[in-house]
Amino acid sequence: MIGERQNSLNRVIQIKGEMKVLEAKLEQLKKELNMLRENCTHEFEKKDYIQKCIKCHLIESLHW
Repeated sequence: MIGERQNSLNRVIQIKGEMKVLEAKLEQLKKELNMLRENCTHEFEKKDYIQKCIKCHLIESLHW
């Protein structure tokens, strides 16, 4: 029983550590995507309510 608790606690710590690494990676990827979108020469495909760049997938609303 105590061993199971320790294993659970260790797994929780491991999961939290992995989440922290992945959150940092996600922030890095968001920054990189934003930089790509800022430098993109957009080519929009228009739909009823939005337009989406076929290159960088930026979505803009056509109705404000």
